[in-house]
Amino acid sequence: MHRTLPAVLFLAALASAQSVVPPFNTAWQAVVIGQVPNVGSYGGTAIHPASPNTLLVSPWPSTSIDAVPLLRNGAGQIVGTGAATPAISVGGTDGGLAFGPGGVLFGTWFGANNLHQTKPGSTATDRVDSLTSLGLQNSVGACAVVPTGMPGAGRLKVCSWIGAEFRDVPLTPDGAGTYAPGALGPAISLANDVEGMVYAPPGTPSFGGQLLVCEWSYGNIVTYQVDANGDPLPATRQLVVGGAWSPGGGTRDPITGDFVFLGSGGTLLVLRQGATPCGTSTNYGTASPGALGTPTIGATGCARIGETIGIQLGGHANALGLLAAGSYEWNAPWENLTVLQSLDVAIVVVLGPTGSTNVPIAIPANPQLGWAHLYLQFAVLDPSTTSGLSASDGLDLLMR
Repeated sequence: MHRTLPAVLFLAALASAQSVVPPFNTAWQAVVIGQVPNVGSYGGTAIHPASPNTLLVSPWPSTSIDAVPLLRNGAGQIVGTGAATPAISVGGTDGGLAFGPGGVLFGTWFGANNLHQTKPGSTATDRVDSLTSLGLQNSVGACAVVPTGMPGAGRLKVCSWIGAEFRDVPLTPDGAGTYAPGALGPAISLANDVEGMVYAPPGTPSFGGQLLVCEWSYGNIVTYQVDANGDPLPATRQLVVGGAWSPGGGTRDPITGDFVFLGSGGTLLVLRQGATPCGTSTNYGTASPGALGTPTIGATGCARIGETIGIQLGGHANALGLLAAGSYEWNAPWENLTVLQSLDVAIVVVLGPTGSTNVPIAIPANPQLGWAHLYLQFAVLDPSTTSGLSASDGLDLLMR
């Protein structure tokens, strides 16, 4: 018999890495592509439907929207980038960048609280409007355009960074190829500061027809259901990705249906279709045998947040033992034993007549546990040794 390892154990093993949380991790995975050369900050992202191998980025603070070549594998997935080069001169930038009606590129300008527009083929901003005069009091952070097939298709949306004030922006052609924004729609308060937004078209796995939002300070990417105008319903917020590095922007890859974000330091993050892979279990170190044999340890199941895995333990029949777990690897000789992990938690285990058992570990749905290591070792009573114990080798459990 045994007790389940307590969830508090995992709080000692926090890792600073992005993870997709349940239920979304059965359909999506977060992939860090790496730092984009010549881009040193977070900001907006946009892929033109007619040029799917070029990513436009608007890192903050900057006076340039840059073009980034995308590198793809045989399946069309983004696996790398070339160096960014200046493409469009603008007055200022931030996390908003989106193609709208007429192929016009809309962008946000943090601080000045402006919305700028660039016509197809232009290398400089063609129109700039003050959002303050239209009713947005806190400086804008992000913008998005509702895609075809969704309620409110073609409508422009903006959201402030401070206060997370979401607003609809009516657009009227101005006769010059750009659009005159009208008085903003009613304010909708979202949770946390917003540095990026992108709509997921209908049919997208898990969150089709919803709005993805980057919560910059919290390292979150969340989703909201929307109303008949394409506006988010605050009560429907769900966490999709946690532990991301100051995520911003948001654009959908027209080739794969993946989503692309630009985070801290100019790091490209792709929310890629396909279940988050299971973590790994690796034995390490040297076991400490006794006259009654050598205890064993292994793992079964999927080491992924929100899942339950089994720690398979072996030894002699009816053995009384301890399963120890810690947040870092160790190598400490003691009597006849080598202790192979920090001793953060230990539970009593009785193997019974078969000389084996399986201890379940429920991994909390905590995104900070993605890429965290848990180190385990099993020891049993053995009077033949100087310590009175014999022990298995170590088990390095990497969670995803």
